[in-house]
Amino acid sequence: MVEDLETSLFLEYAKRRISFEYDNEETGELAVKILRTLIERNEAIPDETLALILGTSATEIRRILHVMHKTGLVGLARESVDQYRYEYKWFLNKDFIRKFLSQHINKVTTKLMHRINTLSSTTLYICPTCFRGYTLDEAYEYDFRCPRDDTELMQIDTPSEIAFLSNIIKNLRGEETE
Repeated sequence: MVEDLETSLFLEYAKRRISFEYDNEETGELAVKILRTLIERNEAIPDETLALILGTSATEIRRILHVMHKTGLVGLARESVDQYRYEYKWFLNKDFIRKFLSQHINKVTTKLMHRINTLSSTTLYICPTCFRGYTLDEAYEYDFRCPRDDTELMQIDTPSEIAFLSNIIKNLRGEETE
């Protein structure tokens, strides 16, 4: 399967997120296999069917699907089988991926804008060893030395940092509109 940029970014994010969630790289790889199957089939699929396709236990598939649903990586549809039974099917499509990436880009952009606002209104210092940041008041309080490793704190070059972050935001917004 040839993947476009959106799909590969989405799959990489999913792999890292699920691997981190379970502290297990193999679980992240299984999540990517599940997502690829959903993308290739382009239809809602029950977890039992996914388990058969991937040759993995339905319990393991379900466990990963629920975490992916909770984090917004997959959608879930409930379909009536008969008067008393329902079947739950998992889905993913290109619009879903675009929407997810757009939301994720907006979250990152918001955080970067907050950082720019902080840089614009406050003098910040950083420890060159552990990279922990401190406000001017905190730097005074610690006598301009890092309380963790006693390294001398350095003032952040605010104009360069703001330009760097602004460039990242511009690039993210440019990617989003393509």
